[in-house]
Amino acid sequence: MLLTRPFRKPFWILKSFVQKHQKIILISGFIAVAIFLSIKNLIPLIPRIKPLQKIGVIGQYTFNNLPSNLSQNISRSLIKYDQSGQIEPDLAKTWEILQDETVYKVYLPTDIFWQDGTQIISSDLQFDIPDVEISYPSKNVIQFTLKESYSPFLTLLTRPVFKNQQIGAGNYSIKKIKYSGPYLSSLELNGAHQNLIYRFYPSNQAAWTGFKLGEVNILNNLLVNPLDENWQKKVNLNTAVNYQQYIAIVFNLNHPLLSSKSLRQALAYAIKDKSPTPESRALSPISPQSWAYNSNVKPYNYNTSQAKELFNKASDEASFSGQLEINLGTSQSLLSLAESIAKDWHESLDIKVNVQTINTISPDFQAILVAQDIPQDPDQHALWHSTQETNISYYSDLKVDKLLEDGRKISNQPERKQIYQDFQKYIAEDVPAIFLQHPITYTISR
Repeated sequence: MLLTRPFRKPFWILKSFVQKHQKIILISGFIAVAIFLSIKNLIPLIPRIKPLQKIGVIGQYTFNNLPSNLSQNISRSLIKYDQSGQIEPDLAKTWEILQDETVYKVYLPTDIFWQDGTQIISSDLQFDIPDVEISYPSKNVIQFTLKESYSPFLTLLTRPVFKNQQIGAGNYSIKKIKYSGPYLSSLELNGAHQNLIYRFYPSNQAAWTGFKLGEVNILNNLLVNPLDENWQKKVNLNTAVNYQQYIAIVFNLNHPLLSSKSLRQALAYAIKDKSPTPESRALSPISPQSWAYNSNVKPYNYNTSQAKELFNKASDEASFSGQLEINLGTSQSLLSLAESIAKDWHESLDIKVNVQTINTISPDFQAILVAQDIPQDPDQHALWHSTQETNISYYSDLKVDKLLEDGRKISNQPERKQIYQDFQKYIAEDVPAIFLQHPITYTISR
Protein backbone atom coordinates (compact mmCIF):
# COMPACT_ATOMS: atom_id res chain seq x y z
CA MET A 1 0.00 0.00 0.00
CA LEU A 2 2.83 2.34 0.85
CA LEU A 3 4.33 1.83 -2.64
CA THR A 4 1.13 2.85 -4.48
CA ARG A 5 0.36 5.89 -2.31
CA PRO A 6 2.44 8.38 -4.42
CA PHE A 7 0.53 7.38 -7.60
CA ARG A 8 -3.00 7.70 -6.18
CA LYS A 9 -3.41 11.44 -6.55
CA PRO A 10 -2.26 11.60 -10.23
CA PHE A 11 -4.50 8.63 -11.04
CA TRP A 12 -7.58 10.29 -9.47
CA ILE A 13 -6.85 13.54 -11.36
CA LEU A 14 -6.46 11.69 -14.68
CA LYS A 15 -9.62 9.63 -14.06
CA SER A 16 -11.73 12.70 -13.30
CA PHE A 17 -10.30 14.47 -16.40
CA VAL A 18 -11.26 11.54 -18.67
CA GLN A 19 -14.76 11.34 -17.16
CA LYS A 20 -15.28 15.07 -17.59
CA HIS A 21 -14.03 15.23 -21.24
CA GLN A 22 -15.02 11.72 -22.39
CA LYS A 23 -16.97 12.90 -25.47
CA ILE A 24 -14.20 15.20 -26.67
CA ILE A 25 -11.57 12.45 -26.26
CA LEU A 26 -13.67 9.89 -28.18
CA ILE A 27 -14.42 12.32 -31.02
CA SER A 28 -10.75 13.35 -31.23
CA GLY A 29 -9.73 9.68 -31.35
CA PHE A 30 -12.11 8.95 -34.23
CA ILE A 31 -10.87 12.03 -36.12
CA ALA A 32 -7.23 11.00 -35.61
CA VAL A 33 -7.90 7.47 -36.91
CA ALA A 34 -9.81 8.88 -39.91
CA ILE A 35 -6.97 11.29 -40.73
CA PHE A 36 -4.40 8.50 -40.44
CA LEU A 37 -6.35 6.19 -42.77
CA SER A 38 -6.97 9.02 -45.24
CA ILE A 39 -3.30 9.98 -45.40
CA LYS A 40 -2.28 6.33 -45.80
CA ASN A 41 -4.57 5.95 -48.82
CA LEU A 42 -3.85 9.38 -50.33
CA ILE A 43 -0.05 9.24 -50.21
CA PRO A 44 0.22 6.88 -53.25
CA LEU A 45 -1.97 9.33 -55.22
CA ILE A 46 0.27 12.32 -54.57
CA PRO A 47 2.49 13.00 -57.63
CA ARG A 48 6.07 12.08 -56.85
CA ILE A 49 9.11 13.93 -58.09
CA LYS A 50 10.77 11.43 -60.43
CA PRO A 51 14.56 11.31 -60.60
CA LEU A 52 16.05 13.14 -63.59
CA GLN A 53 18.98 11.70 -65.53
CA LYS A 54 20.93 14.10 -67.78
CA ILE A 55 22.95 12.36 -70.48
CA GLY A 56 25.46 13.82 -72.93
CA VAL A 57 25.58 12.52 -76.52
CA ILE A 58 28.41 13.35 -78.91
CA GLY A 59 27.56 13.89 -82.56
CA GLN A 60 25.14 15.70 -84.84
CA TYR A 61 21.81 13.89 -85.04
CA THR A 62 18.33 14.44 -86.42
CA PHE A 63 15.24 12.71 -85.06
CA ASN A 64 15.47 10.13 -87.86
CA ASN A 65 19.05 8.97 -87.16
CA LEU A 66 19.24 8.85 -83.37
CA PRO A 67 21.77 6.48 -81.74
CA SER A 68 20.16 3.07 -81.23
CA ASN A 69 20.48 3.10 -77.42
CA LEU A 70 18.54 6.39 -77.36
CA SER A 71 15.89 5.59 -79.97
CA GLN A 72 15.13 2.26 -78.27
CA ASN A 73 14.00 4.21 -75.20
CA ILE A 74 11.38 6.02 -77.29
CA SER A 75 10.10 3.21 -79.44
CA ARG A 76 10.55 -0.31 -80.76
CA SER A 77 11.05 -1.73 -84.23
CA LEU A 78 9.21 -4.39 -86.17
CA ILE A 79 12.32 -6.56 -86.13
CA LYS A 80 15.47 -6.45 -83.99
CA TYR A 81 18.94 -7.99 -83.87
CA ASP A 82 20.24 -10.41 -81.31
CA GLN A 83 23.84 -10.12 -80.10
CA SER A 84 25.26 -12.09 -83.03
CA GLY A 85 23.45 -10.00 -85.64
CA GLN A 86 20.63 -12.49 -86.26
CA ILE A 87 17.18 -10.96 -86.76
CA GLU A 88 14.22 -11.79 -84.54
CA PRO A 89 10.71 -10.34 -83.98
CA ASP A 90 10.25 -7.22 -81.88
CA LEU A 91 6.85 -5.59 -82.44
CA ALA A 92 6.15 -8.02 -85.29
CA LYS A 93 4.66 -11.40 -84.47
CA THR A 94 6.07 -13.19 -87.50
CA TRP A 95 6.65 -12.76 -91.26
CA GLU A 96 6.65 -14.74 -94.47
CA ILE A 97 8.61 -14.34 -97.71
CA LEU A 98 6.83 -15.02 -101.02
CA GLN A 99 7.22 -14.87 -104.80
CA ASP A 100 10.93 -15.55 -105.19
CA GLU A 101 11.76 -13.37 -102.21
CA THR A 102 10.21 -10.21 -103.64
CA VAL A 103 7.16 -10.06 -101.33
CA TYR A 104 7.45 -9.80 -97.54
CA LYS A 105 4.36 -10.01 -95.32
CA VAL A 106 4.83 -8.87 -91.72
CA TYR A 107 2.15 -9.83 -89.17
CA LEU A 108 1.41 -7.77 -86.05
CA PRO A 109 -0.05 -9.12 -82.77
CA THR A 110 -3.25 -7.54 -81.45
CA ASP A 111 -1.92 -6.68 -77.98
CA ILE A 112 0.69 -4.01 -78.77
CA PHE A 113 0.09 -0.32 -78.00
CA TRP A 114 1.57 3.13 -78.55
CA GLN A 115 2.63 5.33 -75.66
CA ASP A 116 -0.73 7.14 -75.87
CA GLY A 117 -2.55 3.86 -75.14
CA THR A 118 -3.97 3.26 -78.63
CA GLN A 119 -3.52 -0.08 -80.37
CA ILE A 120 -0.76 -0.31 -82.96
CA ILE A 121 -2.27 -1.15 -86.35
CA SER A 122 -0.50 -1.63 -89.66
CA SER A 123 -1.63 1.65 -91.24
CA ASP A 124 0.01 3.60 -88.38
CA LEU A 125 3.41 2.48 -89.64
CA GLN A 126 4.92 4.55 -92.45
CA PHE A 127 8.16 3.58 -94.17
CA ASP A 128 10.31 5.40 -96.69
CA ILE A 129 12.14 2.62 -98.54
CA PRO A 130 13.17 3.34 -102.16
CA ASP A 131 11.84 0.99 -104.85
CA VAL A 132 9.53 -0.80 -102.40
CA GLU A 133 5.73 -0.76 -102.67
CA ILE A 134 4.03 -0.83 -99.26
CA SER A 135 0.43 -1.90 -98.71
CA TYR A 136 -1.81 -2.77 -95.75
CA PRO A 137 -4.03 -5.82 -96.51
CA SER A 138 -5.48 -5.69 -92.99
CA LYS A 139 -4.96 -3.80 -89.76
CA ASN A 140 -2.50 -6.47 -88.60
CA VAL A 141 -0.60 -7.07 -91.87
CA ILE A 142 1.96 -4.97 -93.75
CA GLN A 143 3.08 -6.08 -97.20
CA PHE A 144 6.35 -4.98 -98.83
CA THR A 145 6.74 -5.66 -102.57
CA LEU A 146 10.27 -5.37 -103.98
CA LYS A 147 11.24 -4.93 -107.62
CA GLU A 148 13.93 -7.59 -107.22
CA SER A 149 15.10 -9.88 -104.43
CA TYR A 150 17.25 -8.36 -101.68
CA SER A 151 18.22 -10.85 -98.96
CA PRO A 152 19.00 -8.29 -96.18
CA PHE A 153 15.61 -6.58 -96.68
CA LEU A 154 14.29 -7.41 -93.21
CA THR A 155 17.24 -5.54 -91.68
CA LEU A 156 15.65 -2.35 -93.06
CA LEU A 157 12.80 -2.91 -90.59
CA THR A 158 15.02 -2.67 -87.52
CA ARG A 159 14.58 1.10 -87.12
CA PRO A 160 12.18 2.26 -84.38
CA VAL A 161 8.67 3.08 -85.59
CA PHE A 162 6.47 6.04 -84.65
CA LYS A 163 2.88 7.20 -85.06
CA ASN A 164 2.65 10.76 -86.40
CA GLN A 165 6.46 10.85 -86.23
CA GLN A 166 6.66 11.37 -82.45
CA ILE A 167 4.48 8.85 -80.59
CA GLY A 168 6.51 5.71 -79.95
CA ALA A 169 6.06 2.30 -78.36
CA GLY A 170 8.97 2.38 -75.91
CA ASN A 171 9.28 2.97 -72.18
CA TYR A 172 9.52 6.76 -72.54
CA SER A 173 7.38 9.43 -74.19
CA ILE A 174 8.72 12.61 -75.77
CA LYS A 175 8.19 15.74 -73.69
CA LYS A 176 10.24 18.33 -75.57
CA ILE A 177 12.59 18.56 -78.55
CA LYS A 178 15.01 21.43 -79.23
CA TYR A 179 17.03 22.01 -82.37
CA SER A 180 20.14 23.97 -83.24
CA GLY A 181 19.80 24.49 -86.97
CA PRO A 182 18.93 21.13 -88.58
CA TYR A 183 20.35 19.10 -85.68
CA LEU A 184 19.04 18.20 -82.23
CA SER A 185 20.38 20.17 -79.27
CA SER A 186 18.29 18.45 -76.56
CA LEU A 187 15.60 15.82 -76.16
CA GLU A 188 13.48 15.42 -73.01
CA LEU A 189 11.73 12.12 -72.26
CA ASN A 190 9.15 11.14 -69.63
CA GLY A 191 9.22 7.65 -68.12
CA ALA A 192 7.20 5.83 -65.49
CA HIS A 193 10.02 5.85 -62.93
CA GLN A 194 12.45 8.52 -64.16
CA ASN A 195 12.80 11.30 -66.72
CA LEU A 196 15.69 11.67 -69.14
CA ILE A 197 17.29 14.69 -70.79
CA TYR A 198 19.72 14.09 -73.65
CA ARG A 199 21.99 16.98 -74.64
CA PHE A 200 23.90 16.79 -77.89
CA TYR A 201 27.46 18.05 -78.31
CA PRO A 202 29.49 18.41 -81.52
CA SER A 203 32.76 17.15 -80.02
CA ASN A 204 34.34 15.30 -77.07
CA GLN A 205 35.72 18.58 -75.75
CA ALA A 206 32.34 20.34 -75.84
CA ALA A 207 30.74 17.37 -74.06
CA TRP A 208 33.41 17.36 -71.35
CA THR A 209 32.89 21.09 -70.83
CA GLY A 210 29.15 20.47 -70.50
CA PHE A 211 29.81 17.76 -67.91
CA LYS A 212 32.03 20.06 -65.84
CA LEU A 213 29.39 22.80 -65.97
CA GLY A 214 26.74 20.39 -64.68
CA GLU A 215 24.66 20.36 -67.88
CA VAL A 216 24.83 16.54 -67.87
CA ASN A 217 25.83 13.92 -65.31
CA ILE A 218 26.63 11.06 -67.71
CA LEU A 219 28.79 11.02 -70.84
CA ASN A 220 28.56 7.88 -72.98
CA ASN A 221 30.81 6.41 -75.68
CA LEU A 222 33.76 8.80 -75.42
CA LEU A 223 36.65 7.78 -77.69
CA VAL A 224 39.10 9.71 -75.52
CA ASN A 225 39.32 9.69 -71.73
CA PRO A 226 39.34 13.38 -70.72
CA LEU A 227 39.95 12.82 -67.00
CA ASP A 228 43.07 14.13 -65.33
CA GLU A 229 44.26 12.78 -61.97
CA ASN A 230 42.14 15.25 -60.03
CA TRP A 231 38.88 14.40 -61.82
CA GLN A 232 39.44 10.63 -61.60
CA LYS A 233 38.79 10.83 -57.86
CA LYS A 234 35.48 12.65 -58.32
CA VAL A 235 33.62 10.59 -60.92
CA ASN A 236 32.98 7.00 -62.00
CA LEU A 237 34.78 5.77 -65.12
CA ASN A 238 33.72 2.63 -67.01
CA THR A 239 35.20 1.22 -70.20
CA ALA A 240 33.84 -1.11 -72.88
CA VAL A 241 34.87 -2.33 -76.32
CA ASN A 242 32.51 -1.11 -79.04
CA TYR A 243 32.34 -4.03 -81.47
CA GLN A 244 29.97 -2.15 -83.76
CA GLN A 245 32.75 0.22 -84.84
CA TYR A 246 36.28 -0.16 -86.10
CA ILE A 247 39.19 2.24 -86.36
CA ALA A 248 41.14 1.86 -89.59
CA ILE A 249 43.58 3.60 -91.91
CA VAL A 250 41.80 3.92 -95.26
CA PHE A 251 43.96 4.41 -98.36
CA ASN A 252 43.13 6.22 -101.58
CA LEU A 253 43.83 3.49 -104.12
CA ASN A 254 43.56 6.03 -106.95
CA HIS A 255 46.71 7.72 -105.67
CA PRO A 256 49.70 6.57 -107.79
CA LEU A 257 51.79 5.80 -104.72
CA LEU A 258 49.17 3.96 -102.66
CA SER A 259 47.85 1.90 -105.57
CA SER A 260 50.72 -0.49 -104.73
CA LYS A 261 49.44 -3.45 -102.69
CA SER A 262 53.01 -4.24 -101.59
CA LEU A 263 53.38 -0.77 -100.08
CA ARG A 264 50.04 -0.99 -98.27
CA GLN A 265 50.99 -4.39 -96.84
CA ALA A 266 54.38 -3.00 -95.78
CA LEU A 267 52.64 -0.17 -93.94
CA ALA A 268 50.35 -2.69 -92.20
CA TYR A 269 53.28 -4.81 -90.96
CA ALA A 270 55.13 -1.69 -89.74
CA ILE A 271 52.55 -0.68 -87.08
CA LYS A 272 53.57 -1.89 -83.61
CA ASP A 273 50.50 -1.55 -81.44
CA LYS A 274 47.38 -1.83 -83.54
CA SER A 275 45.14 -2.06 -80.47
CA PRO A 276 45.51 -1.48 -76.72
CA THR A 277 44.24 -4.99 -75.85
CA PRO A 278 43.97 -8.31 -77.72
CA GLU A 279 40.18 -8.23 -77.21
CA SER A 280 39.82 -4.93 -79.06
CA ARG A 281 41.88 -5.93 -82.13
CA ALA A 282 40.04 -5.53 -85.46
CA LEU A 283 40.94 -7.87 -88.32
CA SER A 284 38.22 -7.12 -90.86
CA PRO A 285 35.33 -4.74 -91.54
CA ILE A 286 32.84 -7.20 -89.97
CA SER A 287 32.27 -7.33 -86.21
CA PRO A 288 33.69 -10.34 -84.34
CA GLN A 289 30.25 -10.71 -82.76
CA SER A 290 28.66 -11.30 -86.16
CA TRP A 291 27.63 -14.76 -87.38
CA ALA A 292 29.57 -14.02 -90.60
CA TYR A 293 32.90 -13.07 -88.98
CA ASN A 294 36.09 -14.70 -90.29
CA SER A 295 38.84 -14.86 -87.64
CA ASN A 296 41.30 -16.57 -89.99
CA VAL A 297 42.22 -13.61 -92.17
CA LYS A 298 45.76 -12.27 -92.45
CA PRO A 299 46.39 -10.31 -89.20
CA TYR A 300 49.50 -8.28 -90.22
CA ASN A 301 51.15 -8.60 -86.83
CA TYR A 302 54.11 -6.26 -86.33
CA ASN A 303 57.08 -7.52 -88.40
CA THR A 304 59.80 -5.07 -89.44
CA SER A 305 61.67 -7.48 -91.70
CA GLN A 306 58.49 -8.36 -93.59
CA ALA A 307 57.61 -4.66 -93.79
CA LYS A 308 61.04 -3.74 -95.24
CA GLU A 309 60.96 -6.60 -97.75
CA LEU A 310 57.55 -5.52 -99.07
CA PHE A 311 58.58 -1.86 -99.03
CA ASN A 312 61.65 -2.62 -101.16
CA LYS A 313 59.44 -4.61 -103.54
CA ALA A 314 57.09 -1.64 -103.84
CA SER A 315 60.07 0.66 -104.46
CA ASP A 316 61.24 -1.54 -107.35
CA GLU A 317 57.75 -1.78 -108.83
CA ALA A 318 57.01 1.93 -108.62
CA SER A 319 60.58 3.12 -109.26
CA PHE A 320 60.41 5.83 -106.61
CA SER A 321 63.57 6.98 -104.86
CA GLY A 322 64.45 9.15 -101.90
CA GLN A 323 62.40 9.51 -98.75
CA LEU A 324 58.74 8.62 -99.19
CA GLU A 325 56.19 11.15 -97.89
CA ILE A 326 52.59 10.34 -96.89
CA ASN A 327 49.84 12.66 -95.65
CA LEU A 328 47.73 11.05 -92.91
CA GLY A 329 44.53 12.89 -92.02
CA THR A 330 42.39 12.24 -88.97
CA SER A 331 40.01 13.79 -86.44
CA GLN A 332 41.06 15.48 -83.22
CA SER A 333 39.95 12.51 -81.12
CA LEU A 334 42.26 10.09 -83.03
CA LEU A 335 45.21 12.47 -83.31
CA SER A 336 47.43 10.74 -80.73
CA LEU A 337 46.92 7.36 -82.42
CA ALA A 338 47.77 8.87 -85.82
CA GLU A 339 50.99 10.34 -84.40
CA SER A 340 51.95 6.94 -82.95
CA ILE A 341 51.41 5.31 -86.37
CA ALA A 342 53.47 8.02 -88.06
CA LYS A 343 56.32 7.32 -85.64
CA ASP A 344 56.17 3.57 -86.41
CA TRP A 345 56.25 4.17 -90.18
CA HIS A 346 59.18 6.53 -89.84
CA GLU A 347 61.20 4.20 -87.59
CA SER A 348 60.54 1.02 -89.58
CA LEU A 349 60.50 2.34 -93.18
CA ASP A 350 62.00 5.85 -92.97
CA ILE A 351 58.77 7.37 -94.30
CA LYS A 352 58.00 11.01 -93.62
CA VAL A 353 54.41 11.23 -92.41
CA ASN A 354 52.50 14.51 -92.22
CA VAL A 355 49.71 14.08 -89.67
CA GLN A 356 46.87 16.51 -90.28
CA THR A 357 43.63 17.20 -88.44
CA ILE A 358 40.78 17.25 -90.97
CA ASN A 359 37.03 17.85 -90.83
CA THR A 360 36.16 16.64 -94.34
CA ILE A 361 37.70 14.09 -96.69
CA SER A 362 39.34 15.59 -99.77
CA PRO A 363 38.92 13.58 -103.01
CA ASP A 364 42.71 13.52 -103.47
CA PHE A 365 43.57 12.34 -99.94
CA GLN A 366 46.32 9.78 -99.44
CA ALA A 367 45.44 8.09 -96.13
CA ILE A 368 42.95 8.83 -93.38
CA LEU A 369 42.53 7.37 -89.90
CA VAL A 370 38.80 7.05 -89.23
CA ALA A 371 36.24 5.41 -86.95
CA GLN A 372 33.59 3.60 -89.00
CA ASP A 373 30.24 2.18 -87.86
CA ILE A 374 29.79 -1.50 -88.73
CA PRO A 375 26.40 -2.51 -90.18
CA GLN A 376 24.64 -5.19 -88.15
CA ASP A 377 24.07 -7.24 -91.30
CA PRO A 378 27.32 -8.35 -93.00
CA ASP A 379 26.21 -6.73 -96.28
CA GLN A 380 28.89 -4.10 -96.98
CA HIS A 381 28.03 -3.32 -100.59
CA ALA A 382 27.86 0.41 -99.90
CA LEU A 383 31.37 0.55 -98.41
CA TRP A 384 33.39 -1.67 -100.75
CA HIS A 385 31.62 -2.22 -104.09
CA SER A 386 33.42 -0.44 -106.94
CA THR A 387 30.25 1.32 -108.14
CA GLN A 388 29.43 3.03 -104.83
CA GLU A 389 30.22 6.69 -104.05
CA THR A 390 30.52 5.74 -100.38
CA ASN A 391 33.48 3.48 -101.27
CA ILE A 392 35.93 6.22 -100.23
CA SER A 393 39.03 4.07 -100.84
CA TYR A 394 38.04 3.61 -104.52
CA TYR A 395 38.68 -0.10 -104.01
CA SER A 396 37.81 -2.14 -107.09
CA ASP A 397 38.04 -5.90 -107.43
CA LEU A 398 35.84 -8.09 -109.64
CA LYS A 399 35.86 -11.01 -107.20
CA VAL A 400 34.80 -8.82 -104.29
CA ASP A 401 32.13 -7.06 -106.39
CA LYS A 402 30.64 -10.43 -107.31
CA LEU A 403 30.67 -11.62 -103.69
CA LEU A 404 28.94 -8.47 -102.50
CA GLU A 405 26.31 -8.79 -105.23
CA ASP A 406 25.66 -12.46 -104.45
CA GLY A 407 25.47 -11.76 -100.72
CA ARG A 408 22.46 -9.50 -101.40
CA LYS A 409 20.61 -12.09 -103.48
CA ILE A 410 21.10 -15.30 -101.49
CA SER A 411 19.00 -15.83 -98.36
CA ASN A 412 20.44 -19.17 -97.30
CA GLN A 413 22.56 -18.27 -94.29
CA PRO A 414 25.31 -20.91 -94.62
CA GLU A 415 25.84 -19.78 -98.22
CA ARG A 416 25.85 -16.12 -97.20
CA LYS A 417 28.32 -16.89 -94.43
CA GLN A 418 30.75 -18.46 -96.90
CA ILE A 419 30.38 -15.44 -99.20
CA TYR A 420 31.25 -12.96 -96.46
CA GLN A 421 34.08 -15.12 -95.12
CA ASP A 422 35.64 -15.02 -98.61
CA PHE A 423 34.95 -11.28 -98.82
CA GLN A 424 36.90 -10.67 -95.60
CA LYS A 425 39.80 -12.82 -96.81
CA TYR A 426 40.17 -10.83 -100.07
CA ILE A 427 39.81 -7.46 -98.30
CA ALA A 428 42.52 -8.42 -95.79
CA GLU A 429 44.83 -9.56 -98.58
CA ASP A 430 44.35 -6.43 -100.74
CA VAL A 431 44.59 -3.95 -97.83
CA PRO A 432 42.45 -1.06 -99.06
CA ALA A 433 42.42 -0.29 -95.33
CA ILE A 434 44.46 -1.37 -92.32
CA PHE A 435 41.97 -2.50 -89.68
CA LEU A 436 43.41 -1.62 -86.29
CA GLN A 437 40.97 -1.88 -83.42
CA HIS A 438 37.44 -1.77 -82.14
CA PRO A 439 37.44 1.42 -80.07
CA ILE A 440 37.51 1.28 -76.30
CA THR A 441 34.84 3.74 -75.23
CA TYR A 442 34.58 5.55 -71.91
CA THR A 443 31.48 6.30 -69.85
CA ILE A 444 31.82 8.97 -67.18
CA SER A 445 29.19 9.51 -64.50
CA ARG A 446 28.94 11.47 -61.27
